[in-house]
Amino acid sequence: MKILVMGKTDELCAGISELLADMDSPEITCLTSGTMGRGTDISRFDRIIISTPLSDEFGLDFVADISKQTRSGIVVLAKGEIADEVQKKIKFTGALVLARPFGKAMLIQALKFAEVAREGMLKLEEENKQLSKQISDMKLVNKAKAVLMQYLNLNEEQAHRYIQKQAMDMRKTQSAIAREILQTYQNKAESNNE
Repeated sequence: MKILVMGKTDELCAGISELLADMDSPEITCLTSGTMGRGTDISRFDRIIISTPLSDEFGLDFVADISKQTRSGIVVLAKGEIADEVQKKIKFTGALVLARPFGKAMLIQALKFAEVAREGMLKLEEENKQLSKQISDMKLVNKAKAVLMQYLNLNEEQAHRYIQKQAMDMRKTQSAIAREILQTYQNKAESNNE
């Protein structure tokens, strides 16, 4: 397991690394600044721990940046009195905030929770992309049906069946057939205007 630990000083990173020593033979990389982190391939790490503040920035912008580049669970360590505020600021990233002080068991548990939370968030993002594509495809098919109804004098049901049959016969998706229909009639409309 590859873990990235980031903190203000090398000593802080070493202290956090010691807490993780019992985990499945971790390979730990320690960095002390957001600049160093931005120059590192974040995607190669399984878990990421960021102890705020870093040496050159607080670290929340860094968390926001890397959350887009990795599928890793991210744990942000913050002072107890600001932990809730930090969590509110980075909740869109899927990162988990752990308030200091904490013990070894709490850190390891937080890493596990962060991984589960991140996986859930990524799954929801993927489902959202699929739903957006389905909606886009439905709009495309509806436009093609409207064109068929206009140019071929079909009713909506006939236009829908026409698209379905073409998709089955040509072994294409209905959205691909819809694109072809729209392109065909757009070309015809342009030819008629010349």
